[in-house]
Amino acid sequence: MKIFGLALLLSFACAIDTADAAMAQSVGLYYATTRLNEATTSNPTYGGKRHLDLGGNSAFSSIDYGQIAFSRPDMGPALTSPPNNANWTVLRQVMSKRDSDWKANDFRRLEPMNESTFFDRVRNFRGKILIYVHGYDITFQQAACEFGELIDECKRRGADDNTLLPLLFSWPSPGITADYTGDEANLEWSEKPFRMLINRLALEKNANAQMDLIAHSMGSRLAFWYAMVQANAGMAPPFQNIFLSCADMDMHTAEQKKDDLQNMVSQRVYIFTNDQDQPLLTSQILHKEPRLGRPTDNGTAVRQGPASIASNLVGPGFASGARSTASDMLANLITNQANQNPNSTFAQFAKDASDTLLNRARNREKQSMPNGETQEITAWLSANNALSKDFGPKASLVDTTGLVTINMGHRLPWPLVAGLIQQPPGIRPFTTYPVHKRPDATTLTQMGGKPQYLYKYEKVDMERLAP
Repeated sequence: MKIFGLALLLSFACAIDTADAAMAQSVGLYYATTRLNEATTSNPTYGGKRHLDLGGNSAFSSIDYGQIAFSRPDMGPALTSPPNNANWTVLRQVMSKRDSDWKANDFRRLEPMNESTFFDRVRNFRGKILIYVHGYDITFQQAACEFGELIDECKRRGADDNTLLPLLFSWPSPGITADYTGDEANLEWSEKPFRMLINRLALEKNANAQMDLIAHSMGSRLAFWYAMVQANAGMAPPFQNIFLSCADMDMHTAEQKKDDLQNMVSQRVYIFTNDQDQPLLTSQILHKEPRLGRPTDNGTAVRQGPASIASNLVGPGFASGARSTASDMLANLITNQANQNPNSTFAQFAKDASDTLLNRARNREKQSMPNGETQEITAWLSANNALSKDFGPKASLVDTTGLVTINMGHRLPWPLVAGLIQQPPGIRPFTTYPVHKRPDATTLTQMGGKPQYLYKYEKVDMERLAP
């Protein structure tokens, strides 16, 4: 099966400390966090406060290390076998159940670890070091559960406890939706500790070990910031692969810096996008430009303000009358919310507004040709098939629209990632096909209204599974 032109040689499985026999029924991972421990040394509690580096040395560094174990939910085999997941309906039910159970999971064990012990284990490890950076609006426990679900899927696919070292990098998000700008500040503050951690891992790991980085949502900015700082360092690529999921990163900035990012990998950068990612739609409203994880705006500018939001969030698949009705509805919704709660933030207005609109728009926007392209894009490509363009020589855009089951589409596509990090890599039970998408409004306008290129995506086929 085709998948992004891959010919990767990846190590795979899951390695954790097996201090007792019961760990065989656990899912475990290590953590490195810049969150402040607000409890005791032996029984830590990590909230949303920063762990400041007061001394400039390891005794007062901003990073705490440790290990987490979860009880492993009894949820059946891996999501790879059509006999168990014969169709999309069954697969969605299984994914939804696992999402819900993992979201409600709790630590079986949380053990702090000193710095020297942690890096001793890194030096003695010879498999794949898998680093996960979470996004905005998430607690330490929620981030650990999110990563734990991916590691659990790895184990269900035959993971060996000695070939993957899962490491959560958790930065100080209090898990409060309204604290978006506070999370941005805490993420920026965590850039240097993250960079120091990655560089030390690259320096001290065994020569046979490989590193992959998975970053979600706002956390994807750390990958770009790291690449920008290291661009002229003259070092070998520290990562084998980088996976960016629902990246809350300015699309145009990502285009500027994508070469730096690709220079950080020896194999591939995977960028998972979702046209129905509602939080990224809200982020686009706030930032005025499309996000890397939702890089399309149907060629229509989105600007702050009820009237513009109302008129521009409706895709070209709507008839003019439907666009007018939706625009009026959305404008009225935002105006009413403003009148009822003048102290609420614009972010909340935008989120509630996009909630309402997307619920009506999702089933209407897919007006495409049998090959998945819109009629407009099909015409452009027919006139000039040289318009098709990859995001980069080492970069793949992967459209996961409709794959995830919770969080309004703003979620790590863990079954897909689990397939791509195994040996040999694959995406079973999923299949994909290539599609192209209309450039965003800023780009298309400056191209003179006709595209000079169209980015190619590998889109997960929502109609069939692998045989």
